[in-house]
Amino acid sequence: MKSTHRKSTSYILLATALAAFAACRGTSSPTDPGMPTTPVSLSLSMETAHFRLEYTAQDADKMDAYAAALEANHPRITRDLGQPNLPRITGRFFPDRASYTAATGWDATGSVDGPTMFSVVASPLQLSLPVHEFVHNVALHLNPDAYQTVWLWEATAVFEAEEFVHPATVPCLADGDLPTLAQVSVRTGDCNIYRVGYTIVELIVERWGFAELRALIRADGDTQSVLGLSTREFEAAWEEFVEKRYL
Repeated sequence: MKSTHRKSTSYILLATALAAFAACRGTSSPTDPGMPTTPVSLSLSMETAHFRLEYTAQDADKMDAYAAALEANHPRITRDLGQPNLPRITGRFFPDRASYTAATGWDATGSVDGPTMFSVVASPLQLSLPVHEFVHNVALHLNPDAYQTVWLWEATAVFEAEEFVHPATVPCLADGDLPTLAQVSVRTGDCNIYRVGYTIVELIVERWGFAELRALIRADGDTQSVLGLSTREFEAAWEEFVEKRYL
């Protein structure tokens, strides 16, 4: 893997409206008052086989680990989502949440800026974070509107980034009081999509396979047309799956 550090010739501009595709693990609007407005220059860059990573000197010691995590997961994710010939993806790594927010407008820790760019907070080191955002990039190649089906958008990223949370540690799952797909699409609360999403896609993949997961992404999460189940029937199948597998 090529991992030479060098100065970038570009200066980071404010994110365009494409940033609205997704902002992960955050709930504030990009227009909330009081957010910093001066972007940070990501003056260093690293190129690997499939990624260009841009960052500051403050995070140079983390970039080999981030690059290795992205490259290690790239073959599996692109295979699972049926996108083997992606263009090079640019990852922007901001030193802290304030600089990330200034550049993207999101009060979050990660987001995608269209199908070929993601932005994350680099510190502290969270190897699954850029992998999660990369999954979103791949999903946009399947369906440019994939981000609008929040439960499937985030659950797919959680599953493919291997961000498993055991259902026994999530009160609503442990108590058998699973949320609806509409409820987890709100992204907040103790039973949010980031905590429960893994098992949703695990069910899809185990029962129907990756081809149907891809079809579901293309169909904006329409479980009836793809899986033959109404939303309520799918939610019931998920509840049964979690209970039998984990509880």
